[in-house]
Amino acid sequence: MRRNLFLISVIAGFGVVGFIPSTARAGLSLNADMNVGVVTSGGGPVGDVGSGIGGRIGYRANLGPFAITPELGGSYLRLNAVETPMRGVAGARLSLRGVVQPSIFAHYGIAIVQRDVRGPTYDLGGAVDFSASIVRVGVHAGYVAVQSTFDRGVVSVYTPLEWVELGLHAGLGF
Repeated sequence: MRRNLFLISVIAGFGVVGFIPSTARAGLSLNADMNVGVVTSGGGPVGDVGSGIGGRIGYRANLGPFAITPELGGSYLRLNAVETPMRGVAGARLSLRGVVQPSIFAHYGIAIVQRDVRGPTYDLGGAVDFSASIVRVGVHAGYVAVQSTFDRGVVSVYTPLEWVELGLHAGLGF
């Protein structure tokens, strides 16, 4: 009986929070990501699947019905035993304001794939967030590339690593 009452309270609480309109005010934005990546080209086999985590911090500014968020982020993804890209990026996200917030994003930065393999990286994608008060949760999908180089002195080998990334994210907007 107590457990049922607790579950009903939790479900009702989430239901009430879900109907609070989003203020979508300007301010600090903190986000955490959980990602799954599928290799589309690179040193490892195409189709390898890996998972990882990421985080972003930015400042959300409102522009009429839109919001733009310049942001800095980092991520780690274990694609296979050889390729484990760690990325540091800067970019922006453009979204619609409201309770449901579709958005597009792009980032550029630097990645380390292995100890001696590094290079520029970028990502492009889209997301859908559900916003209740200061809390946002959502899903995202994107294309990620690392233009890495094996540094072997006078001989360098160019090996692009590309993957499709799908994930869940949650964040706070202050």
